[in-house]
Formats: sequence, C-alpha cells, structure tokens
Amino acid sequence: MNGRAGIALRLAALLSATALVAALALAWDLRPSLPPLPRSFSEPLPSSTINDTLDLAAWAVFVLLDLVLFTNAIKLAIRRTPKRGVLRLRRAFAAREKSPVKDADWRKHSAPLAPPVLLIPTRHDVEPHDVEPRSEQVQAEREVLLEVAPAHATAEVDRTDKRAGIRMLGPFELAGCKKKQPRRQATAELLAYLAIQQRPVTRDELLEALWPGDDPHRSASRFYQAASEARKLLGEAFVRERDTYALDREQVWVDLQELDRLRVEADAAKGEHQRALLERALALFRGQPLAGIEALWTDSEVRRLCAMQVELLERVSRVRLEAGEKIAALEAAEVAHVLDPSNERPVEVAMKAEAALGRREAVVDRYERLCRELDEQFGLEPSRELKALYRRLLSQDDVTASSGAGAA
Repeated sequence: MNGRAGIALRLAALLSATALVAALALAWDLRPSLPPLPRSFSEPLPSSTINDTLDLAAWAVFVLLDLVLFTNAIKLAIRRTPKRGVLRLRRAFAAREKSPVKDADWRKHSAPLAPPVLLIPTRHDVEPHDVEPRSEQVQAEREVLLEVAPAHATAEVDRTDKRAGIRMLGPFELAGCKKKQPRRQATAELLAYLAIQQRPVTRDELLEALWPGDDPHRSASRFYQAASEARKLLGEAFVRERDTYALDREQVWVDLQELDRLRVEADAAKGEHQRALLERALALFRGQPLAGIEALWTDSEVRRLCAMQVELLERVSRVRLEAGEKIAALEAAEVAHVLDPSNERPVEVAMKAEAALGRREAVVDRYERLCRELDEQFGLEPSRELKALYRRLLSQDDVTASSGAGAA
C-alpha cells in the first residue's frame, strides 16, 4: 500500500468515526424511557410495558454496535501503513524453503527444528561409544583414516584468506576484513541477509528483514548505522546503488556460495573426485548454521542448511563405506543420525558399517532405537527396504558364525 492510499484510508476512518459519534449523540437524545415496574409479579405484564422493554433492548444493541464500529474506526485511523516489503520478503524466503533433497520420502530428508551443534569428528575428538571393544587392527584403521579427513578444510580456509570472507555455516564470522568483527548485531544480520540473497536488496526489504513490524522512521537511523559499519568493514565490497544494497562477489568470499558450487560439481563428478568435493563441502560446516544471527528470517534458512548438512553427511558416509573405510563411514553416519534422528538413510549406512565391523549387537540396538523414535514421533514403522536390510545383515552374521563354528 502506497502513501496516498494510506492517507486516504486514515481520512475515511476519521470521517466514519465522526459519523458514529454523531449517531451515538443522536441515540442518546432519542433514548427510550425505562419501563415501569409491575405492581405484582403474579399479574401478567401489560402490552405497553413489553413494548417499552423491547424498545430499550433495541436501543442498547444499537449503542453497543455503534461503540464497536467506533473503536474499529479509531484503530484503523491510528495504525501505521503496512510496508511494501512484507509480501516480497515472505516470497523470497518461501522460495528457499524447499528442501535440497530431490527424493520426496520424508524419512530421507526430514530435518529437526532445533538441531544440536556438532562438528565432524577429527583426530582430537572423543571416540564414539562402541558396543564391543575395538581390536588393535580396527584402531589402527581408524588412525589412518582420520589422518586424511581435515586436509580439505585446511586448504579451503587458506584459500579464502586472500580476500574478505563471510562464514555462516556455523557462528557468523568475518575473515580478512580491514577491522575486527562487527560491534552491532544489526550489522551482522545485514551482511548475513545480503550474503544469502545474492542479489541487490532494497532498503524497505532490509528494514522489514532486520526489524519486522517496527516503524520505518524509527529503524532508519539504526539501519544507516549498520550500513556505515558494514562499509567500514568491507570497503568497496559493500555496494550501494541508489536505494539498493548488495555485496560484490568478486571481492567477498561467502561459504554458502562455495557450498553450492561444490555440491553442483560433486553431482557431475564421479569416483575420487566426487568424494573430494563432498568432503570439502562438508568441511565448510563449523557448527549450527547462522549461529549468532537472531533475526526471524533465519528460521527457514537454518532448517534448509541443516537438511543439506545431513544429506552431505549421508553421502560422505556412503562413499567412505564403498572405499572400505568403515570407521570413517560410521562416524559420519552417527553425526547425521544425531542431527536428524528420524532419517533412515544415515541409519542404513551405519548398520552396514557396523555389520562390516562384525558388531551384530550394535546393528540390533541401532535398528530398535530407530523403531522407537519413529513410533514416538510419528506413529510409524521403518520402511520395507530398511526392514529387509536389517534381516539380511542379521542373516549374514548367522551364516558367518555358523561357517566359523564348522571350520573350528
């Protein structure tokens, strides 16, 4: 709604309120008299008393209706004009709400609303709980596999140090800027919003994103302070053209943009090259996405990025398992399962890895735990494919145990 329409609406509301006040004054002058009390309640009421009572009731209903309409007219006259960026902001984030996973099965890409903060295990992390003690061979295998895991992450961070960077796949952080981190929360939210949108954004849309529901005149000063600090931090990379703001992608490195690029290249690659791209994409996550950004528009983005993280963990665990790296595959699948307990795909990979390691009890425990979680949250059972995999893994263990006993 533009300014002229808002002014016209307010004037119409004021005129309506004035007319309602005049009607209320006229009704007061024409108020009916109170009906006389009956001499005895055992005698029937005369018709004149009944008519007077009905007239009084009709007058009271008219006065109440007039007061309600007057209150609504006053509220309409004094309320602020809705901003033009509300619908555009909702459409912009509704388009990004779509899950990155193409499969329509809810078990394969359901994401939690409040995911815990977890990092991919490295050499110095605490080892996961095992159902049975590790043998020396398994421990040696784990030491060798974890030696290679953080290599891609280190190389990626070194490459981004050459220019300013914005990292949002974890706590919000600026890298390579002229000054330190932003002092104002609004500055961090402004930069995060521009980094996600990847397009020039108008001032009205930014005001609605940073301070939804506030008066634009009051929030304008805070916005210009945040924009001034962002310009001091990023320099010419913070671009303003008339009433729009954007980031120069040639001068600013954004981890979200790098994540999208790596995922696209991984979809087109195969073999070891695909695995290297997936590992690099997964290494960009440093914790819960957009941690420290408390704006309302981050809710859908956090869910989308968490679902993307679970998908990457599941894909990485599969390629590790195909390469024979059972311990590394199990660790990635366990992290994915903690992030999304109702997702069957990480559980499937974890069961295969545990069966390959000879941990029959761990397979049974993991499957039963998933059954309880699905039943408590959704009242459902595991899919037929997972049930068939569970029976097949247990039958393989039985065949292996019987063959070992015959050889003995």
